[in-house]
Amino acid sequence: MKTISSAVKLARLLCLSAAAASLGCGSSSNGATQSSGDAGVDAAGMASAVGDAGSGAPVTGLKPNEWVWVPVEGAYCRDGSKTGFAVNLASPGSDKLMIYLEAGGACMDQFFCSAVATPLTFGASEFASWKAGSGSAPSKVDAGLFNRGDSKNPVAGWNMVYIPYCTGDIFAGANPNGMVPNVGPQKFVGYTDVHLDLERIVPTFPGTKKVLLTGSSAGAFGAYANYVQATRAFGSSTPIYVLADSGPPMQAPYVAECAQSQLTGLWGKQGSLADCGSDCSNPKSYFLDFLKHLAKAYPTAPFGLVSSTQDQIMGLFFGYGNPGMCKDSTLPTGSLSGALYTAGLKDAEMQLAGVPNFGAFLFEGTQHTSVETTATLDNGSTNVTPSLLYAGSGAPPDAGTIKLTDWIAKLVNEGKVSNVGP
Repeated sequence: MKTISSAVKLARLLCLSAAAASLGCGSSSNGATQSSGDAGVDAAGMASAVGDAGSGAPVTGLKPNEWVWVPVEGAYCRDGSKTGFAVNLASPGSDKLMIYLEAGGACMDQFFCSAVATPLTFGASEFASWKAGSGSAPSKVDAGLFNRGDSKNPVAGWNMVYIPYCTGDIFAGANPNGMVPNVGPQKFVGYTDVHLDLERIVPTFPGTKKVLLTGSSAGAFGAYANYVQATRAFGSSTPIYVLADSGPPMQAPYVAECAQSQLTGLWGKQGSLADCGSDCSNPKSYFLDFLKHLAKAYPTAPFGLVSSTQDQIMGLFFGYGNPGMCKDSTLPTGSLSGALYTAGLKDAEMQLAGVPNFGAFLFEGTQHTSVETTATLDNGSTNVTPSLLYAGSGAPPDAGTIKLTDWIAKLVNEGKVSNVGP
């Protein structure tokens, strides 16, 4: 039985580290172009027209290297307050675009919704705080993939879009009338919000030749969850690459079957799961099956995962399950041990062994998130010695040591992913 003190510890850790139920994983391969085929339901039928200047209106008045908040009509946080996204033009101009989905917690019951889930509101004032930083926390625009001054940052010269996370549904929800016991009504509309955002983003960057869809924690799963509708929005001629930071696609028993079923029911299967169709029908492996579906529908698109081998925040989330309602006797109460978390990663890798366009950059440690939390992307904890985790495509592992920035650079510049790590 979980004690009150351990629950409080979990809440603090998850809040401080912006934990989320996030997904992503990989094998090894390359791919530079997008498959034109896709499966599932057209999201256009689920969202209303957007834009303060009409449906599909581009964002105007932008200046290079200046972050601008863009309110989006019809986009909401889970409390019903309005939200949007932020945009930053590169200088000089660029034909490449990074779309980043923010990290955060998941709302699934009274404990998580009140203690560890995302903020209820994210508008212009919250974005101003994100941009400026507070106290000892530096500005997010000076860290990781956002750091234009980092010469090792592979996307430093790209146009950038930041999509905040305030829906508590890992960007997968399309249920505006969600009801959480002892919490009340919630708008789980993360997937629908991204659709509305894309209707403004695409015409704002009409000459885009390449897109990196990325995110951390909740945003890592969000990158996968919104991949299909992003390809519909940009069109098959614009390749979209995925970089998922700290979001492994573990299946049962590492993520309890009951938890997966409850989440999909609460957040609405008419969201991202509708894009997966019959490929995502097994309640034990929704997360993993979604990635397999993407690999089948887009066999030349590269998908990459970055994760520590014993991520303590994701281990806490996966192991904690749904307190008081969802328990799995095959796992210990509380967080997944480091060994169990590693076993969950290896299980996912074995499941994806025959998928050539997924790759995982794994490094030893308990770190949670890498691409948004460090001022520079090259740091000691993210230098790993590659090893052949499984046969995959049969290619041998790289020799020596590879840095995170070099691994990301291969993904975004060449469309290549590989498995490296312990």
